[in-house]
Amino acid sequence: MYTIEAKTILTPQNGLNIYKGSTDRCLVSPVYARTARVDEPGELGVKPDADRLLEVTLRKKRSRGMIFAGSMSDPYNPAEKELGIMRRCLKVLDRCDFGVAIQTRYPLLLRDLDVLSEINRKTKVVVTVPLPTLQTEAFQLIEGELGVSDRLELIRGLSDAGIETILLIDPIIPGVNDTITSIGMLLQLAADNHMHYLEHREMKTQLQNGSREHFYELLKQRASELALNLITRFGPDENELIPEKQKELLRYLIDRSAEYSIVCDKKQIQDFRRRYENRTEGHQLELTDMLKSS
Repeated sequence: MYTIEAKTILTPQNGLNIYKGSTDRCLVSPVYARTARVDEPGELGVKPDADRLLEVTLRKKRSRGMIFAGSMSDPYNPAEKELGIMRRCLKVLDRCDFGVAIQTRYPLLLRDLDVLSEINRKTKVVVTVPLPTLQTEAFQLIEGELGVSDRLELIRGLSDAGIETILLIDPIIPGVNDTITSIGMLLQLAADNHMHYLEHREMKTQLQNGSREHFYELLKQRASELALNLITRFGPDENELIPEKQKELLRYLIDRSAEYSIVCDKKQIQDFRRRYENRTEGHQLELTDMLKSS
């Protein structure tokens, strides 16, 4: 791990990047391609004063809005358990009345349900949870050391807390989880846990420079025959791995989502994630709120 001496903490689109890079062993890791340093692949960078920078930045903003964490690096990676930087940042968001949208694979987020619930009471919290399949063998192939039970713990904990959760079914890899059965299990999980949004990326695997090499390196270690089959079928430089039944899978997803009243339209999900809500406007502030703002 290395320290990043940052002067700013938010991107122009309100992206909050506390960490840089990825240490996970997922086959498809866009974070790895975008943020890992070439000379130190897989090493994690950290901004230890992120909460201080965040508070200074938010106090200068003219209007409140949503803050987005997790697009460049998972804010609940294993280092967060000891460092607690994301938790401190959430307390800043609570004090400043900003909403937050988080993407994470880790159940460590449940540690911060107290702060997240308070933010959600006043504004809005949205958590996107990636889950490519519920089938244990396929899950282990895609995600490495992470387990299905950990992901289910996270989803159920968020559901019990009444926090809106978006299920991201990605990646869909030909020959691994590109089946009606796998998609059906995910839809049922979403319905059982009162999830209103299911996000997908066109039922295919997207690989960029850097992430493509990462993908095949790990896949050769875990399933060498499958790796050879995909390279033979798509070529070693292809950026998209599209299942033969992609259209059938998309149609099934759309039809079944409608039956469950689950939204899977990309634009509607993006609009929901970005839309800020003030849930206390017009109501008298409680004593605890006034003490926080003083």
